[in-house]
Amino acid sequence: MPKRNQSEITYRALHPNGDPFSYKPEKDRKLETIGLVLWVTEGDKTQLSLANGNPFLLQKYLEFLRTICNFEENRIRAVIHCHDTLPYEKCLQYWSKMTKIPIGRFRKPHIKKDKGGRRKFPYGICRVVAINIKLTQIFKERLKELGLPRD
Repeated sequence: MPKRNQSEITYRALHPNGDPFSYKPEKDRKLETIGLVLWVTEGDKTQLSLANGNPFLLQKYLEFLRTICNFEENRIRAVIHCHDTLPYEKCLQYWSKMTKIPIGRFRKPHIKKDKGGRRKFPYGICRVVAINIKLTQIFKERLKELGLPRD
């Protein structure tokens, strides 16, 4: 039996029932490509998170996570980034509706002091948070295959 390293031991401890995803790109190759491109351009390098103020981009990325990755729904969270002049509760209601993520899975918001200026996003920015080191590696490998390596 091959020896497991510490990261494998930790991963198995965090996921005793196996991976919280099942990557099936053959379900919809176009959706897979869209999801990967969104992640490589707007996402976080070390996790599956993606932040944007455009609800349609977030909806498409969530469709990718839910359909292609079969990512466990209860492991998908969100965070709102907004200024203190925006009504947070209204932003929360909006983003919960747009992402279909229940309010209870939204983390503490990042609210910063408004210093004036024009606001492009009337409900702030939403960051979809999904974390899995194995799936992150699969994304990177698929992007290399598509000619879009991510450092």
